[in-house]
Amino acid sequence: MNRDDPLWLWLLRSERDLDPGLVADHQDKLRDALDRLEAYLDDPPKRPNLMDVTPRVWDALSGFNPDDLPRAQALYRRVVEAGGTGTTYVQEALLELIAAAQDPAPIPFWLEILDIHRRRDAFAGQRRVTALSALALLAVRQDDPAAHDALRQATRHDHPEVRALAVQTLGRVYAGTERPVPPQVLDELTGIATGDPAFGPRFHARAVLRAAGRPVPPDNPGGVYAFKVKFKWAKRIYRTIELRSEQTLDDLHYAIQRAIHWDADHLYSFFVGGVARDGRYRFSCPYEESRPPWTDEAVVGELGLTEGHKFLYYFDYGDCHEFEVQVVDVRPQAEPAEYPRVVDAKGDAPPQYG
Repeated sequence: MNRDDPLWLWLLRSERDLDPGLVADHQDKLRDALDRLEAYLDDPPKRPNLMDVTPRVWDALSGFNPDDLPRAQALYRRVVEAGGTGTTYVQEALLELIAAAQDPAPIPFWLEILDIHRRRDAFAGQRRVTALSALALLAVRQDDPAAHDALRQATRHDHPEVRALAVQTLGRVYAGTERPVPPQVLDELTGIATGDPAFGPRFHARAVLRAAGRPVPPDNPGGVYAFKVKFKWAKRIYRTIELRSEQTLDDLHYAIQRAIHWDADHLYSFFVGGVARDGRYRFSCPYEESRPPWTDEAVVGELGLTEGHKFLYYFDYGDCHEFEVQVVDVRPQAEPAEYPRVVDAKGDAPPQYG
């Protein structure tokens, strides 16, 4: 499975014309695999390793026979409950094969597994991506109303990461079908963009709205954002820089470079999601013409930033300088002054080279 973007791969596969005989043979093999998995779970060995009974995905083809889908879902729940070595591999295979069937019957199952909570669950992130991608596959390929509704329901999930993924995935559905976003969905996204307490859902809702041609009122118009910028490996050294809400991440980049007396002559990016290298939240410098969106288009007051939010500024892809940026103040009115401006500083910046 393409762990970062299973939907892209599934959409390519679903365009194939499959030989019915080959599909039937594949589904017979998968039924045998479910038999082996069930027998293993009923009577596990002393040193269980679920990799020994992981169903072979092959090319996924059409996935499980529809008659086997309830059984595959039940076995998935048992695998999650059992845990142990190889659990991740079995989960990955079962979910991909259930999704490949492109059957609406498991829609409640996809919503159900978004709520799985287990300690030290290394598969949690991929499980969410897979479940939402499976709903998106049904929405794109079959225009299934229940799949659309399930994605909209997920945008109201208790977990902010699920909401963020659901909003992003919902936007991809409408982009993939080239259909206009319905007014009711646009209204829901506007509410998320302006009212969700978490940054991720707000950020992605704004992106979907912009793509649909519906502007989102900027936050804090005429106001000021204060950013505390720290060297990631020397956090006692920092600069606090204020920008007007109408200025951009590109303005912040140059302000940081001036504040530490470096040469701003290298490539740079901002990852505003708070997780390093998360491409969903990346703004590239304008020189990277093939990697939109760009920093000179990222207006500070349109990003959905709130006080306390942290993100990454990555400068010079060769020397890999990383800075933690935190929003430490948001004020509704800018004082008469020239912005960006440095309002606080501590410590001498290390040399740029050497």
